[in-house]
Amino acid sequence: MKFTPLDIQRREFEKGFRGLDENEVRAFLHEVAAEWEEVQHENSRFRDEVLDLRERLQQYQDQDRIFRETLLHAQRTKEELLDTANREKALLLKEADFKADEIIRDAHQRVVEMETAMRTLKLERVRFLQEIDALMARTKRFLQEEAPEMFPPAEATRKLDDGQTLRIDQPGTAAPHGFPRLPPPLSAR
Repeated sequence: MKFTPLDIQRREFEKGFRGLDENEVRAFLHEVAAEWEEVQHENSRFRDEVLDLRERLQQYQDQDRIFRETLLHAQRTKEELLDTANREKALLLKEADFKADEIIRDAHQRVVEMETAMRTLKLERVRFLQEIDALMARTKRFLQEEAPEMFPPAEATRKLDDGQTLRIDQPGTAAPHGFPRLPPPLSAR
């Protein structure tokens, strides 16, 4: 049974023999009623405060739940981004390796082609020099035969006998003292 402060103040007691001092009982009841009123106000205030704290707690719990969900979502997003980045990195590395291999193959091919071209050019140079040498030799022989007056023998050649002259004209043979040795023709090299 709930008592209000007014119930306490209006409470009536039966009178008995040698009963209590009515004024003292009334004063005590007024004090109890006043304190009871304070207790009820305090209890009401505590109830309001508890309701307010429960609302705040609910808000904090909601915020905590939202924060945890956001954190979990961010973690998943981070893992997905890392997985995507790792896949892209692997793909880029494979593509770069493929391109590098292709570039190396092309470079090797070009080196082979350039070496082949260089060998061909060297052979053509040797052939050209041989042809020039042969042409010069034919031209010299032709001029010596057709215009011997243009090619008089040198002073040292005039002193040689016919046998020595033949040896000078032979490539690869020892020349007489004071004459340079003729190199072999390019076709013999």
